[in-house]
Amino acid sequence: MNIFVTGASGFVGKRLLKRLTKEKHRVTALSRLPAKDRLLEEMGAAIARGSLENIAEWASALAGQDVVIHLAAPVEVWGKWEDFYTQITLATEQLLRVCGEQGVKRFIYISSESVLQGNGALLDIDETHPYPDEPNSFYGKAKKLAEIKLRRSTSPTHCVILRPPYIWGKEDKQLNKVIEKVKTGQFMWVDGGRVPMEMVHVENLVEAIVLAMAKGRDREIYFVTDNHPRPVKEFLTALLTARGVTPPERSAPSWLLRPVARLVEGMWRVLRLPGIPPLSRFQLDFIALPRRYRIQKIQNDMGYRPVITFDEGVQEVKAERS
Repeated sequence: MNIFVTGASGFVGKRLLKRLTKEKHRVTALSRLPAKDRLLEEMGAAIARGSLENIAEWASALAGQDVVIHLAAPVEVWGKWEDFYTQITLATEQLLRVCGEQGVKRFIYISSESVLQGNGALLDIDETHPYPDEPNSFYGKAKKLAEIKLRRSTSPTHCVILRPPYIWGKEDKQLNKVIEKVKTGQFMWVDGGRVPMEMVHVENLVEAIVLAMAKGRDREIYFVTDNHPRPVKEFLTALLTARGVTPPERSAPSWLLRPVARLVEGMWRVLRLPGIPPLSRFQLDFIALPRRYRIQKIQNDMGYRPVITFDEGVQEVKAERS
C-alpha cells in the first residue's frame, strides 16, 4: 500500500513507521523540519515537506495514497484554545476534506480518551458513552470537536477513528515527566492510587492502526486498550521501578485536590500567569479519574488482540536503563 503518515517522528509514529516499512508498504511522512528528515529517511520513508498549518501547499502529495494515518497533534496540558482548535480540530477536518479531493481511500485518525473526561468516572463504558459538555482540557475539547467533524463529514474517504487511553512503552515522554516529578517531590498518589486506569502499549496501538488500514466501519469510533485495566499505583509503580525510581508513598484525597485544581487553573487563566500551572484538572485526572473501557467493538469489527503483554512491556521499559 501507499501510506501517508503525519506525526511519523513521534513516539507512536516511529513504531508505526518501523512496522509499515517492515511489511514493505511505501510510506511518505509529513516533515515540518529538515532536522527530522534524516531520521525518517533512515527508517525508510519518503519526505513530504509541510505542516498542519499549510495543508493546501502539500495536498498534492496525497494523490495516489491508499491510506492517510493522522497522528500529529500537540499533546500539551496547557496553552491557548485558539492553538488547540487550529492545530487539532480545523487541521483534522481540512485533512480529511483534502484526502477526499485527492482520492485517498482511507483515513485513520488517532483521537484520545480525553474527549470523555469532564463528567466523572468512566467505568465499564463503550463508544456510545456521551461526550461531556465541556471536557476538562483544551486538548480533549479540540479532539472531541475533531471527532464530531469527522463523523459529520461528507468526504468520500472512508474514515476510522481510534480512541486510545494513555500510550506507554519505551521512550514514553509522559513517563519521563512523571519520573521528574517524583524525583523533585512534586508527585503524590490520589486516593491511595487505587482507582483503575486504562492504558495501551504503543505496539498494541500500532497493531490496531495496521488493522484499521483494511478493517473498521466508516465514521466509527473504536476504543483501543491493552484490555487489562490496572490500579494507577500498580501500573505506575511497575514502570517507575523498571526505570530504577522509587515511587512515593504520599497520597491525598481527590475530594480535596479537585477544587484546588479548578482554583489553580482559574488563577492561571485570569491572571495570565506564565508557564504551566502546577496542578490542573487534566493533570489530576491522569491518576485520579477511574477509567475502564469495553473494547468488544474493535475486537469484533477488526479482530484486534493485544500483541504485547504487560510484563513484556515493562521489560522493554526496564531496558532503557542500560
